[in-house]
Amino acid sequence: MKIKQQTLKGFECEIDDTEAFKKYYIKNAPLMHGHLLILKGIVNTELKVFLDEHNAIYVDANEQTLSTRKKRSTVVLDLPEIEIEAKIQEDEKKSSNLVYHRTIRSGEEIFEDNNLVFTGRINNGALIESSACIQVFGIIDGLIKCDGEYILLQNIGKGTVFFHGEELNALDFNGQLKLVEYKNAQIVIKEV
Repeated sequence: MKIKQQTLKGFECEIDDTEAFKKYYIKNAPLMHGHLLILKGIVNTELKVFLDEHNAIYVDANEQTLSTRKKRSTVVLDLPEIEIEAKIQEDEKKSSNLVYHRTIRSGEEIFEDNNLVFTGRINNGALIESSACIQVFGIIDGLIKCDGEYILLQNIGKGTVFFHGEELNALDFNGQLKLVEYKNAQIVIKEV
């Protein structure tokens, strides 16, 4: 047996008129074909037969619940450089930092409860997880999962960064160093 985790793209469809949805699907079939359709609302036998005839991949979300990542709203604020330096110094006093002055290679996995600092690139296929804080000063092409007080980064390339279970939007990180914190069940991004 082989099991792979995949990230799927899909369309969430709230259906209130079966015929209108069929027309929409036929018109947009090239765009929707091969993607997962997450159906809510009126999902009757007629609609299921229609989708089966068109070899559509679908899930009736009325019958099953899916575990999806919902993006929380993010806020970008200016943060004086003095505040970030104080936060890093305070963090260093609390626990030890593990510093990696090298590229983290593809296939390399780092699981730590300590604060992590990376001065080089995180390559595609690398996995980094920490329940503490993470600071990355290189490009992120791998996967990072952080559940600490904050994560400090500047450039998400082809990689993915999860902060407290939420995926950060790569477009928010364009090379400018930013501090990401989790406050009041909301992700807050501050420019450094």
